[in-house]
Amino acid sequence: MISEQHREHLEKYWRLSQRFFQEGDYALSTFFATSLIEEVGKVIILGNKQVSGKLDKQAFYKHQNKYIYAVYTTLLINSRVTRIYGENENRFANWFREEELFKLRNKALYAEISPEGVLVPEQMIDSKDSFLLICIGGEILAEIQGIYTGTGASAWNRLIDEIDTFRESNSQYMM
Repeated sequence: MISEQHREHLEKYWRLSQRFFQEGDYALSTFFATSLIEEVGKVIILGNKQVSGKLDKQAFYKHQNKYIYAVYTTLLINSRVTRIYGENENRFANWFREEELFKLRNKALYAEISPEGVLVPEQMIDSKDSFLLICIGGEILAEIQGIYTGTGASAWNRLIDEIDTFRESNSQYMM
């Protein structure tokens, strides 16, 4: 179980991803959404350490491994996500399988060189991609409520309500 400060840290990333999206800063909203998914992966790794007595240090310090823990633990069999996001779930799954989540995170922060010149994050991050990452990040955060966070059903319900409100108020970004 994580500390209150750790729970607040996760919630802060959830709120920041939504706030920057509402402000039209899709790059920063993507950064916080992908970082939230990684941070959930850490929570799961730490929770597994409490059970096994061993810390998977390689997973704790490698970005893709944190994504693996977060996604497999929360989304592998998640009928809500499948029902609500449909083909968008497949888009996210492709990013995950192709190890694109960390690349999206980096594109959200750093300028890159292209044949056309320098591209800044705002040119590389799409609003619809950012929207999906925020929604999925929220779903992943909701799914660890309970044994991993020390919270209960009320925290899960609150997060699900927040995800639904965010998704419905920004439905024009759903593909």
